[in-house]
Amino acid sequence: MDNKLFYALAWLPVVALAACSPASEQQNGQDAASDSGYAQTDKSAAQRGQTIQHGDYQSFEPTEHYRVQTPTIDLHSFANSNQVRAPHLHLDLEVDFEAKQLRGYAEYTLEYIDTSASYFIVDTYDLTIDQVETKIAGEWHEGSFRAGEKDPVLGSALTIPLKDIHSSDGQQRAEKVRIHYASSPEATGLDWVDPAGTAGGEHPFLYSQSQPHYARTWVPIQDTAASRLTFSARLQTPTDLVGLMGANNPPNPERTGVYEMQTEQAIPPYLMAIAVGDLDFYALNDRMAIYAEPSVLQSAVEEFTYTTDMMDVTEAMFGPYAWDRYDQLILPPSFPFGGMENPQLAYITPTVIAGDQSLVSLIAHELAHSWSGNLVTNATWRDLWLNEGFTSYVQNRIMEAVYGEERALMERMLSDQSLANSIGDLDERQQVLHLELEQRDPETIFTRVPYDKAAAFLFFLEDRVGRDTFDAFVRQYFADFAFKSLDTLEFEEYLYANLIDEHSDKVSRDEVKEWLFEPGLPDTMVRVEVDAFDRVDEARQAWLDGEEVEFQAWSIHERLYFLRHLPQEMSDEELARLDDELELTATRNNSVLTAWLGIAIRHEYEPALHRVDDIVFGMGRLAYLVPVYAAINEADPEHARALYEQARPAYHQLTRDSIESMLGL
Repeated sequence: MDNKLFYALAWLPVVALAACSPASEQQNGQDAASDSGYAQTDKSAAQRGQTIQHGDYQSFEPTEHYRVQTPTIDLHSFANSNQVRAPHLHLDLEVDFEAKQLRGYAEYTLEYIDTSASYFIVDTYDLTIDQVETKIAGEWHEGSFRAGEKDPVLGSALTIPLKDIHSSDGQQRAEKVRIHYASSPEATGLDWVDPAGTAGGEHPFLYSQSQPHYARTWVPIQDTAASRLTFSARLQTPTDLVGLMGANNPPNPERTGVYEMQTEQAIPPYLMAIAVGDLDFYALNDRMAIYAEPSVLQSAVEEFTYTTDMMDVTEAMFGPYAWDRYDQLILPPSFPFGGMENPQLAYITPTVIAGDQSLVSLIAHELAHSWSGNLVTNATWRDLWLNEGFTSYVQNRIMEAVYGEERALMERMLSDQSLANSIGDLDERQQVLHLELEQRDPETIFTRVPYDKAAAFLFFLEDRVGRDTFDAFVRQYFADFAFKSLDTLEFEEYLYANLIDEHSDKVSRDEVKEWLFEPGLPDTMVRVEVDAFDRVDEARQAWLDGEEVEFQAWSIHERLYFLRHLPQEMSDEELARLDDELELTATRNNSVLTAWLGIAIRHEYEPALHRVDDIVFGMGRLAYLVPVYAAINEADPEHARALYEQARPAYHQLTRDSIESMLGL
């Protein structure tokens, strides 16, 4: 997923950051807790001097941010996936737009890791549980359940007994569990978009956002990135709409009101996805397609046609694409992020359709997640850098292969600058790649650190050992951990064994540890300098001196660099000249528009201010909304709040949370 609030505050949305082969039976859904021997002892707790034994719930000592007990190293899940896990899920759901609810059941096939386990525990958040059934010895029985107290971040544990007390020995265990439930109309993981908020304006639209821990708001599930599952589904929708999930959807499905799909590859729960809307289909090739509302489809196809080339170069560099299909879904403008890497159905915001492919680094980012994140996954959210850092690195390599070295270097330099500008605003615990998250809201970790600092770490390694050597390492890493989850300490051991120790004359363990475990930016960071930006610096000074500058041939990156380095104070005459020569107020590029509006609002430049409405009322993407609201709030807090109250009904809940926090509401 592209980076979120801190990414937006950097005022540089051009570089995408929120926010991607069939597995063998053994690989499918492998649980990091059981595989790594963490079932009984939490290493991070031990490092804090605690003696928490999650397997038997002994010696729990709460801290400021560690409020409740969890059974595995994932402090954001109640699931006892170290005892009983669910390698397969079948969903049967009705999509009710009038009630804004999903209703139906989730049926799990169970696998016993601990043969003495008596309960199946899943995560829920404001779900209404109507009934539970257990399948024992081939027959379904009415089951019982217990809902735990609600934690504001984690939600509630749903505990289901698994043994048949009516059998002769009372020891027969369920092989399947079926949970009948309904989601809440206020579920954070679902956005019910009214027709007015869609491109067509006639039909409603539903889409999900499960990352990081919102799958539990629309499915009762073991919501931990350490476990994986396959799933199948049957959706009932209005007959005039198309239903899709993050699975192997039948291409260009007929509108029947009933849709069935499945995935053979196991995914972590945060990649669960559902979408329903008035959608047309365009095939890019036999395994790649674009879904979009009819009025948006053609422009999306023209903008994202190079996705096929991106796929080809990524496979050549880092190994075969491991999923059946790669379809892209263009969402309504209310989507809070640039993209979300749901396997086989990547979500893309329409705000990157600029008409000139200037913002398609986001497309490269979501595609890169098919290897880093989706194929090889962070075991817990404190290890997010393993997902997003590798993805940001691969993204830049894709952009270099498809669009050339200069563009890739410009994007990398801009990212590094934004990282340097923003990292000082974070406390030291947030500046570390392997951060201490505990049970704080996982949303708080989506800063530039797990994206850009992590990518800088990987570029540091590449620089020291050489690209060919590092490419071979990354390719082998994706192969060795395919369809598995790992944490930072496991990666550290793998890195030493498979790269660093062999090249100890070029890079040391101490240098690696500084990158992983220390705050700030190491002195070993490779600083990128781009000749094109030197020319922009010269042109900016010439322009300020009153000389004419030829802007027409400039790239989006040069324009953004130019705007970001203008003086804080400018005259009305300079603003009008700038607007005229760069065509800023009329631009279709939302990244340029956002940067320009920050300048226009600060200087009260009236000719541009009508475009504020296009951002505030026309979209929900945080990367563009946050800087505009921040500029308005600095100039006139009451006006910012008034605009927000008008626009609020069309925003996703996550957008509301971010804007309200910023405005102090």
